[in-house]
Amino acid sequence: MSTDVKLGLPSVAVVAAIVAAGAFAAGRASAPPGSTVSSTAPITAAADPPSEIASPMPRSAPPIPDNATTADLPSGHPSIEPGGSGMALPGVAPRADGGAGAESPSLAWKTPARWQSVPNASSMRLATYKIPRAPGDSADAEMSVMQAGGTVDANVQRWIGQFDGEGQKTAKRTTKKVGALEVTLVEVEGTFNGGMGMGPATGAQAGWALLAAIVATPDMPHFFKMTGPVKSVKAARAELDALVASFASR
Repeated sequence: MSTDVKLGLPSVAVVAAIVAAGAFAAGRASAPPGSTVSSTAPITAAADPPSEIASPMPRSAPPIPDNATTADLPSGHPSIEPGGSGMALPGVAPRADGGAGAESPSLAWKTPARWQSVPNASSMRLATYKIPRAPGDSADAEMSVMQAGGTVDANVQRWIGQFDGEGQKTAKRTTKKVGALEVTLVEVEGTFNGGMGMGPATGAQAGWALLAAIVATPDMPHFFKMTGPVKSVKAARAELDALVASFASR
């Protein structure tokens, strides 16, 4: 004889709770030792790592124009030869021994007696000499002495380029040895374009000449550049030759 058991809603709820509790206990008992039961809460995606904060790129210093002077350079910038490609050393004044000679950190020379030592037009010069003009010329010649970087070829071409086309065609270049030193001599005549402040005059000067020597000293070359009216420069040729012959390494 069967008996129907009728459960009300409260009883059904109680039974469901008991069954659920039993199932949960059975699950924990069957789990391997040391394991954990994960929750069913939704997994939040990990936030993207913070992007790297880039420091601003340093700005490149503006190029220094070819006609820059010491006053145009940034504070603390080493001096440079105007129009050149290298650094010039601080000026070294001629020796105070009656004008017999002058020297730089790596080169000594004997100054011709007729040449007058004058203040340097810029701190980029090692020495500056005024060469008295020849009769009939309107200006004295000038010799500037510098030590700077750059190849000999580049500086020779730059000097020749400071003259007009006719002067460039007739320019001469020779080399000679003075002891262990190699010296390049440059001669140009024509209309001189001023050399951006490196000559004794500004602006184009017709009937001018350049007579110069580049000494290949071990650290950086030395540049002896004479410019002025043709007659005055030619009159000083023998003196330049004597100057070159006096070069001695230090």
